[in-house]
Amino acid sequence: MKATLIVGSGRMGGNTEIQCEAVADALAEDGFEVEIIKPYWMDIEHCSSCDRCFSEGRCHIDDDMGIIYDAFDSSELIVLGSPVYFSGPSSIIKQVIDRFQLFWHRNQEERTGKTIALVSSGGSSNPRFESIISICRAFALTLNAKWGGECLVENTDVWDTSNVAKEAYRFGKILSGKVKKKF
Repeated sequence: MKATLIVGSGRMGGNTEIQCEAVADALAEDGFEVEIIKPYWMDIEHCSSCDRCFSEGRCHIDDDMGIIYDAFDSSELIVLGSPVYFSGPSSIIKQVIDRFQLFWHRNQEERTGKTIALVSSGGSSNPRFESIISICRAFALTLNAKWGGECLVENTDVWDTSNVAKEAYRFGKILSGKVKKKF
């Protein structure tokens, strides 16, 4: 089985990347082939809402999003990673989600057999995760995928963030069990 983790932050070595790497470690230990994708370093344009994906069956934008589409197609599990920015997801992960308009059209009538989950961290002691959860769950629902849950870590503006990796690793083990149970 394959899992793809999409790091929706531009900060190398930050909490979102730490979360994704810890989930990846847990999944790899359980036999998953794991791919980590960092869109920040990729050439990905914004969706132009041209609707050509409906008429042509593919996105007309020729950029690195094809790498993410291929990873999505070949994965049973997709984990989205995003920090909380102004009570919402990062623009990086939102841009990736928006470009999945193509898949919304393809999967209207059948389940994809995929599981989509979220890892997120917020700096304050009471970050607003509601919008990120809502957007990522809508992404899963729109793609007819199963929602695998979320791993949310708050208060990451403190110096000791060792709990970020621990919580994410534990979540990765939970996800592994959920996905393996389906197969």
